[in-house]
Amino acid sequence: MPPRRLRESPSPPSPILLKKSKCHAGAHLARPLERIRMLLNKLLQHEDGWVFAKPVDSLSLGLRDYYSDIYDPMDLGTVSRRLDGNRYMDLHSFARDVRLTFHNAMVYNDKGDDVYESAAELSEIFESGWASIEQELPSPPSITDRRMKLKDELPRLSKGLQRRAVVIMKDINAWLQEANGKVQVDFDKADEATVDKLEWLVLLGAMQQEEEMLDSPRSCDA
Repeated sequence: MPPRRLRESPSPPSPILLKKSKCHAGAHLARPLERIRMLLNKLLQHEDGWVFAKPVDSLSLGLRDYYSDIYDPMDLGTVSRRLDGNRYMDLHSFARDVRLTFHNAMVYNDKGDDVYESAAELSEIFESGWASIEQELPSPPSITDRRMKLKDELPRLSKGLQRRAVVIMKDINAWLQEANGKVQVDFDKADEATVDKLEWLVLLGAMQQEEEMLDSPRSCDA
């Protein structure tokens, strides 16, 4: 088995600094959103932050078993782009992705390895900063409420996005049947990670609708 040390990569890339952007969750979250940007930048600017700034390049690092052990990869660069592109349904989803980044590193690397210890340290920094930010946020919806909302929203998506939703549900064996062009799925089987993916499709659909509205010609008075 190849050594599980991710630091053996080229010189550290420059930190990815977040720019200001609108918050999908609403203007009333402007203060916590700003604090979140500062916290994420603090992680990226940490001396070990570069390790988690990009997806793990398993090929160049010789980590042939990486995707066998890590089923849901995540990195802080992806988190920053999702946040900057308004791709989080709520800010609790942001926290889940940050935690997933460090969780993956601590699952794949052994305790005592450089990457494990860096992930543990950065995780502590994040949790310390997130604790006070979370107090300013509304309580996250329950997984049951999120499933019910998706059950109502998914049928309104475009056919292309609905097909992508079907693929996601098939992956967890939640596909029931297809008859006369209608699909039935068992939403109770959707875990948090699956719900996150489906909510992203809903958000993507909303973004596409906004773009279509902006691109559509406006009538003008003669």
